[in-house]
Amino acid sequence: MAKVFEFHFNPLSREKRGSTFFETFCFLPQTLFEKKQGHLYIVAQIKTPANQIQTSLKNPLPTGQVIINRLAEILKKYFYQKPVFHSHDSFQLALNQANDFLNQEILQNDRSFLSGLHFASVVAGPKANIKISKIGNIKIILLRGQEAFDIGSNFTIERITDKVFPDVIEGSLQKNDRILMATPEVFQSFQAEKIIEELSLRQNPKLIKQIFKQKKKIVREFSGACLLAFVKKRPIISFLSRFSK
Repeated sequence: MAKVFEFHFNPLSREKRGSTFFETFCFLPQTLFEKKQGHLYIVAQIKTPANQIQTSLKNPLPTGQVIINRLAEILKKYFYQKPVFHSHDSFQLALNQANDFLNQEILQNDRSFLSGLHFASVVAGPKANIKISKIGNIKIILLRGQEAFDIGSNFTIERITDKVFPDVIEGSLQKNDRILMATPEVFQSFQAEKIIEELSLRQNPKLIKQIFKQKKKIVREFSGACLLAFVKKRPIISFLSRFSK
């Protein structure tokens, strides 16, 4: 089982954050079938101006928190649900269902909130394969040895009309790789304070919490979330070149 850390930095009070909400999700397989699917990691943030989310008695719109939680529930449900046809990709199916939810329940009323939606999902498979998809500016970083690769940079920030979540990018992982997912402000702060470099140097999960304890004063200055997962297994083939282009 992979070792996973989820950090939430300074969640703002309702009065201070306005309509900003961020969350992390780590779905670990329970049954034999789910173990064949792998682990599902999600990091999300939504920031919507108050004048863009308005409710009415006839057609109320859900809050950003409800939208993110619902998207996570959909991805979990369909990713771990046995497909009708074995040829179907469960992760892509889950993303398609998330697209349907957004188009049918949200976007027909107001598309403007998409500018503030940042949502990334990563699947770490049992054979050390990885699948990723994202919208917005959530960072997905592969830490390999003492190097860091931005494996989510190939996704465009432009929204496709009827397909909010894009197609999946696939690759492979190596033993002792780490997957870092972070909201925009957290990643920028990690870069500025050299935390990315320190995470790259710490290949032992037991040492991770020490980084944030040592930088206690710094982490009080930003708000957001990140997820860090350690890979245990070794794949036969590595597709790092696909990530480093």
